Amino acid sequence: MIRSLTAGAALVALAAPAHAHAFRTGADAYAQFLEGTGVPLGDPAILLGLLPLGVLLGLWRMDGMPAVWPGFIAGLMLGLGLAPALPEGITLVPLAIGLIAAILGAAALNYPRLPLTLFAGLTGAAAGATALSGHGWGELPPTIHAGVFLGTHLAVVLPAALVVTTRQAIDAGWLRLGWRITASWLGAMAMMFGAFQIAPA
Repeated sequence: MIRSLTAGAALVALAAPAHAHAFRTGADAYAQFLEGTGVPLGDPAILLGLLPLGVLLGLWRMDGMPAVWPGFIAGLMLGLGLAPALPEGITLVPLAIGLIAAILGAAALNYPRLPLTLFAGLTGAAAGATALSGHGWGELPPTIHAGVFLGTHLAVVLPAALVVTTRQAIDAGWLRLGWRITASWLGAMAMMFGAFQIAPA
């Protein structure tokens, strides 16, 4: 466990401080879409805000992701729309949210649906706003927005589906405990990466 945590911390420590993501707006539509998709999947701050939510939802309920999906989509769309009005480099926001999601996932309690839906919306809003912060309204083509939308979903849906699939295949307490430990690791990584953003080495 210590080795895995240390390795994860080393990986996030190597990442450069986040600034506005540069896009090749002159590229064709497919290339723009791929660029947008890669932003949430390639930015540690955004990724460490999304992955813990996926683990949390998979531990919460077998239909955890569908249960909160409307809130997540609404929050993500809001974040994408408000991004130009927010300051550049708001990486601590998704990291803080990811830390909270990791704590909730590690606790693995029977949370009410409404608060978790609102929390999923907040997570989506933070991810979308961070992905496009530093860019003005109308500056980026719709294909980049669509790519960010997809990439953000993948970073939540895939871990949630992995947790649910393994729980359905193996009905054992140790597996659930393993996913709770995974959530705690992700939280520790988010906390350490946030510390590196505040005080770079």
